[in-house]
Formats: sequence, C-alpha cells, structure tokens
Amino acid sequence: MTRRRSWTGGMSLAALSLAACTSGTSSAPASASTTLAAGPTKQEQVLRGRAIVTFNACGDCHGPGTGNPAGAGWLAGWKSPVQDFPIGPFMTRPRNLTPDSATGTGRYTERQIFNALRYGLRPSATPDVEITSSTPGQGNFPSKPNYLAPSMPWPSWRHMPDADLWAVAAYLKHGLKPVTNKVEDSQAPPDMWASEVTPDKVGAYPALPFPQASEVAGQGDQAKVLRGRELVINKDCGGCHVGGSNPAAAGFLAGITSPAGEFPIGPFKVRPRNLTPDNLTGLGRFSERQIFNSLRYGLRPGETPDVEITSTVPGQGNHPATPKYLAIPMPWPSWRHMPDEDLWAIAAYLKNGLKPVANRVQDSDGPPDFWASEYTVAKIGPYPAAPHPTANERMP
Repeated sequence: MTRRRSWTGGMSLAALSLAACTSGTSSAPASASTTLAAGPTKQEQVLRGRAIVTFNACGDCHGPGTGNPAGAGWLAGWKSPVQDFPIGPFMTRPRNLTPDSATGTGRYTERQIFNALRYGLRPSATPDVEITSSTPGQGNFPSKPNYLAPSMPWPSWRHMPDADLWAVAAYLKHGLKPVTNKVEDSQAPPDMWASEVTPDKVGAYPALPFPQASEVAGQGDQAKVLRGRELVINKDCGGCHVGGSNPAAAGFLAGITSPAGEFPIGPFKVRPRNLTPDNLTGLGRFSERQIFNSLRYGLRPGETPDVEITSTVPGQGNHPATPKYLAIPMPWPSWRHMPDEDLWAIAAYLKNGLKPVANRVQDSDGPPDFWASEYTVAKIGPYPAAPHPTANERMP
C-alpha cells in the first residue's frame, strides 16, 4: 500500500510546500538561548518533543510509515525508492532524524535543528547561530537560503510555540538512539526551493489575525475556536483541503475543486473533503462529537452517529464491528494521540470559526473494507502510544 502521506498526484509545488501561517506566536524571531534556558527540565522537554513528533506524523515520512515510536526504523529515514517524494521533476528523500553523528542529526546542534523547524534552513548549510530575521538578506538570514524540501512542513511548523520546537530538537538529539542509515541526497532546483518559499505561496508570518474573509467570529466558545484555528493552521490542514496554512486563501478548507488535488493511494483516488460547515456539502450536518470521533478513532462522520465511543477496538464496546474509516492520506492514526481538548478545539473551529462554502467533492474511491486492513495495531501502532523509552529510544 502507498505510504500514508503522499504529497503527489498533480498538486502544485505551492500546495506541496505545506504552506504556513499561524499559531498565535510572536512575530519577532525566536530567542534561542533564552527560550531553551527557560524551558522545562531536559527529560520533560524530551517527552514533550516525543509527543509532538508522534502526533504530527513525523514517522509517516521519516520511518516505517506509522506514528509508532516502537516501530522498526522509527525516524531513521529513507530506505528504499518507495519512500521517494516526487516534487515536480525532483526526487526528495526523508532524512535520518536519529542522532547518529555520521548519517543523522548527531552532527547538528539543537539550535541548528530549531532553525530548520522555524526558518526552514537546512542544518548542514546553516551555522549554530541565533537567526535574527525571517526575511532573506535581512539581519543574518542568508541572502540565498538553502531550504528544506517542500515535503517537509516547516512552513506550518514555524508557527508552533518556540518551546514546542525546542522540545522536538531535544527529543531528536537526546531521546532517540542513533541509527546508522545514510540517506541518498535529495534532488533540488538551483535556488534550493527559494522560489517556492514566498509569502504569496506559503502565507504570512505570523498568522493573519482572526477572522479573515473565510472565517466568522462570535460563534461558540471563542477561546476553543481560536485554539482550534491555531492547530488547523500549524498542522496544515489546508495543504490537502485547499488554502495551505493561510486562512485568507481562496477556498480555505473548502475541499478540492479539480483532479489536481486528488491523492493516488494504490489503485484508488481519494479526494480531500469540504471541511467548512456547509450543511449540504461540508461538515454542517455533523456534530462536534462526530468530528471528534473522526479525529480520535478515524471513523467517517457520515457513517457514525453522535455518540461517545467507548472503545478503540472494532466490535468492542460501541465501536463499529466493521468500521468505515477515513482514507489513508488523513493522518488520524497520529492525530489520535493529541490531547482530547485539542481535538475538541479543532472540531469547534471547523463548526464555528469558518464560513460555510458550498462545494460538493466527489466521493473518494476505497477498498471494500474501508481501509480496515490498513489500520491494524501492527501497521499503525498501539493506542495510547508505547511508553518512553522504547527499543528505539533512550533517556536523556
């Protein structure tokens, strides 16, 4: 079966760059040394980083294709051409994120990793310095930046709180065992993706204020709605469902409008849905609980009643014996590890923070079992996640 997150299928480079815009953080460049020194203890920081890495589906690309820290090859990078990401005419390959000094992140500092996540700067081409601007040529930001490939969602991640990005860096450096796996270099255009990392393509930084033209204020619990907006943006829901991480983009989260937005998954074509609260073509006909259930359990809201699910195992409790799951590009197996309040916040934003848009998306193709054979514990890992440290990890 095709890997879970396949950013192919005729999408533009702009869409593939997993645009970013958001999370309520300050517009000033991060103060690396201050943020790190003021953070929690290293062990707490590592565990926080592990949680972020797990529920942001890093392992979908940089490992065996699951959000399972106990899985073979967890975060050790590309091992075969099946993991290639074709970006236009170029092949990009997920790197080894373990702290191996020769083939992984071991030769980089936490600050270099932070700079990669915040500014998209490749650590191998960026010294261990605090970056003082986010604009090429200003401050000490390289005038000709060497960016990470578009398949890496740093334009969305850059809007996470500083403490979260430092925690990810701490986990990669101190919470993983090193694995020797030299990944073949990715291909790239001569400008190292600079022409794809422009504000019109990846959105404004920091996030544009709420509400934008696609949004509506004053409905529901506003604190919850704003938290949901933050999460929807920094997880780049619009990278598939249209608009990237830019709430000001035309058709933000209204679903695809042409075959260019389809995802080929094996012999099937899956189509990102309309997430706006339109009653006929979007999520308006579903409750927040039904949306929560789709994010936590992967259950399609159209086939799942508004009930509290009492088990994660098909056939146990009131979990459907023959569940109809969301299609594979949707990373719910990783998102299910997010805190309940975050998933409820996303549901609140989708129901109360967006204006409804009428856009009927053609149904996705899928196997007769509605992906059930792909969502076994062996393939997506246990819920909740195995405790730290697994065989792939270590204590700081």
